[in-house]
This record gives sequence, structure tokens and C-alpha cells, in this order.
Amino acid sequence: MIYNESVITLGENNKFLLKLFHSTVSPGQRIYREHHHTEIEISVFKSGKGIYTVGKKSYDFQKGDVFMFSSNEIHCITDISADEPFDLMNLHFEPRFVWSAGNNIFDLKYLKIFFERNEKFENRLDRNNPNTEKIRNLLYEIEKEFEEKQPEYELMIKVELLKILVTAIRGYDYVKKGPAFSAKTRSLISIEKAMNYIDNNLSSNITLEALALNANMSKTYFCTIFKKLNGISPWDYITIKRIEKSIEMLKTSQETVLEIALKCGFNNTANFNRAFKKVTGKVPGYYKLNK
Repeated sequence: MIYNESVITLGENNKFLLKLFHSTVSPGQRIYREHHHTEIEISVFKSGKGIYTVGKKSYDFQKGDVFMFSSNEIHCITDISADEPFDLMNLHFEPRFVWSAGNNIFDLKYLKIFFERNEKFENRLDRNNPNTEKIRNLLYEIEKEFEEKQPEYELMIKVELLKILVTAIRGYDYVKKGPAFSAKTRSLISIEKAMNYIDNNLSSNITLEALALNANMSKTYFCTIFKKLNGISPWDYITIKRIEKSIEMLKTSQETVLEIALKCGFNNTANFNRAFKKVTGKVPGYYKLNK
């Protein structure tokens, strides 16, 4: 169950750029399922014990543990102890919340901990590293900003997030050595424009060729820059956003699965079901039955 959800949105369609929320899950073993999203995730366990499975690696978790996941990185809580209540605080944000050309001091280089990892990287931050406590407290400060909503609280949340990212880069040997990837402002604007177009036209026939042409880039260069900025390919981004839209419709609409599939850019239920299972690890009917 999700509760205490707070968001920072973009534009008239209220597409969220950053979201903070808590989640609770019943104790017991859970089937491992692939779970994808386009956002970067930083989370802290306020209480609870269990096992977090990330690909082929498993981490035990306990109160105070901080985890970091990049865009489209598969992760799943597979075991939850009944010894204490479970409360996971999640911070999800789109990479463009940091690198958008309109953010001035915000830049792609602050995402190195997600996009330029070395072989030493661990999703669960070192419990004995004092920087883990600093990051945990900064997450609580973001939650406090959302709760109090003082003047310019959204800007303050950006500042606190930037502190988290810099602390993670400085405080752990998790980032590859050498110069970070950088992109010209013109490229940032073009990619963000393409992302806004995708978000607003999920039901339409979107092609990589058209997106690249609109960005005045070759298809190959467009795909390269898009993935460098977002940690995910353009087509995976489109697919996940379409599935997210379909989940909302499945929860709230009386339309058939086929009608929803067509409105979310899929040309038949077979392709829709295949993509849905890949992104969520579940079938569309699960959300129809659990409204």
C-alpha cells in the first residue's frame, strides 16, 4: 500500500518529476518479479527487515538502510520479516529533474553515481560509512519540506537532492574514474522536448525516426544521448510510460483491456500483454481485479 505521497510536477499535464511516498507490504515471502520504471530511486527503510533482490544479488535490509537504483534497474523485495512493521520511504525522480537545461546549477554530472558506476557499486549503501547517515537525514529533510510546504520548498527539495547526490559521489568509491559525460545545452533542450512530446502523445504512433528528426539528430546519436541522460533507451522509456498510463486506466476505467491497450499506443492485446508482463511482472487483469 502506498501512502503519504507528495509530488513535484511539470507543466499543465502534471507529469511528475519527483515523488516521495511511503509503502507498506504484508510480511512473508514474495515471488520475484521484474519491476521497471523510468525514474531513479533512493529509498530508506524507516522500519522492517527482509531481503531485497536486485538481479542475481540479494541484500538483507533493516531499519535505517538506504538503497539506490538507477533508471530501469530491476529490483524486488522478496522476503519480509514479521518481527516488526514495514515502512519504506521512497524518493523517485526523473533524471531530467537534475539535468534539465532550465535548472541552471543542476547538471548531468551529479548523476554519475547512477550512470557511471564502477565494479565496486552496491545498491545498499555501506551501513558503516558515516555518509549513509548523512544521506538518510537528507531524505528526512526532503520529507519535512513536503510536509511543511514553506515558501520555495520545491527549490529547497532540489537543493537537498543535490546534496544527496554529491555526498554519494564523494563518500563512496562507486564511480568510474575519468571525465564525466557532458552534453551541450542545445542537446538537453532537444531531448527534453522529445520527452515532453512522448509524454503527451503516448496513444499516438511514435517512431524513433520522427523523434530524432525533430531533435535534428541522427537516429543513432539521438538514442545515444537519450540513454546517457536518462539511463534508459528511448523505446524502453516509451514502453514503460505507456504501461504506467494503462495501469491508471485499468484501475479507474470500465473499458476493456483491448480498448485500454489501443488508447495507450499498442495495436493489439498480445503486444500489450507482453509489454505489460515485462514492465510490471504482472498481467493487466491483476489491476482490473484489484481496483
